[in-house]
Amino acid sequence: MHKKFCVKGNPDVLEHVPPHKSLFKIPKNKGLPIGNLTSQFFANVYLNELDQFVKHQLKCRYYLRYVDDFVLVSHEKDQLVAWKSAIEDYVDAHLRLSLKNSLILRRISEGVDFFGYIVRPNYILVRNRVTRQTHPSAGI
Repeated sequence: MHKKFCVKGNPDVLEHVPPHKSLFKIPKNKGLPIGNLTSQFFANVYLNELDQFVKHQLKCRYYLRYVDDFVLVSHEKDQLVAWKSAIEDYVDAHLRLSLKNSLILRRISEGVDFFGYIVRPNYILVRNRVTRQTHPSAGI
């Protein structure tokens, strides 16, 4: 069965939408465009399975996730490497997802770049791009 879509306005404009942000160009049975409020909501619901896996199977004591960004903390680098591998296997097998290539292992003293902030043990820095988005004249 061929599906027909209705578009209000000039349909040629759709050709200029990046493929990763268009419902018309995503593979069958794969997500919604990034930035869409429903995609953020469903990411939190869908990734609850990941939360339960990290908490109950991996027994990671320090874990934080917001939508599709997450942080795990351990004193042992080898533990983090093992958790990363286990998470990659889990999300592939159970959720049909894959981790971003930008995954970084680092010392906590270097800070964690999370949700527009750099979180360090004794203070938090706001990234310049966040202040510019909130207040166009800030940081200039």
